Amino acid sequence: MIIDFAAKLARLTPPPTVISTPERPLTPEEKDCERAWRKEVRQLIRDQRRSLTPEEVQDQSSLIHKRLLQHPFLQQSRRIASYMSFAGEIDTHVLNDLLKDSNHQVGLPVIDPEQKGIMHFYRYLGAEHLVENALKILEPKQDKDNYIAPSELEVVLVPLVAFAPDGARIGMGGGYYDRLLKKIHPKCLTIGLAYDFQRLEHINIQSWDVPLDEILTPTQHYRIKAKY
Repeated sequence: MIIDFAAKLARLTPPPTVISTPERPLTPEEKDCERAWRKEVRQLIRDQRRSLTPEEVQDQSSLIHKRLLQHPFLQQSRRIASYMSFAGEIDTHVLNDLLKDSNHQVGLPVIDPEQKGIMHFYRYLGAEHLVENALKILEPKQDKDNYIAPSELEVVLVPLVAFAPDGARIGMGGGYYDRLLKKIHPKCLTIGLAYDFQRLEHINIQSWDVPLDEILTPTQHYRIKAKY
């Protein structure tokens, strides 16, 4: 299954290595090429994740959980932004409880219904306190006493569809995390969670992209930017 997936991924024609800047934005043709390639990558990898059995997801996820709980920077951090995994992503449901039970304040995202591409973080108090949003994703209730500002976060665990060894990532396409990561404290550590098969050799980092500091997979720990 993984071999077939890798062959399909290899057959995708990557876009030209053209990086947008404020002085030199992508042309409409370049932007269309970049978006089309990312769309194909998203479809392939999301299909592959959905094909995993619950046992495979948990086996692979538990390896990442172990790495995270032993992470020296995370161990000394109080406020950690996480998320609620779905559709075959590396499982964070168990992870969120492990972090909470280890005396971390875990923040989960709540999508802002009035501001496109914006989300806010509220403290995770347990699965029984979560509600389902319009996208069928569980999120905490919006209690102002449990709000965590982006500047207060010390670690942000970031979901992704694909990544490259230099910290580049492809997300779901909504830009939520790119906007969030531009607001966090400079010393906040960003860690992407992924399966090994989600690695690409290269992803163009565009002006709207924010690379990750580290990426954890079941077998690898990519350290891109030292913050501790």
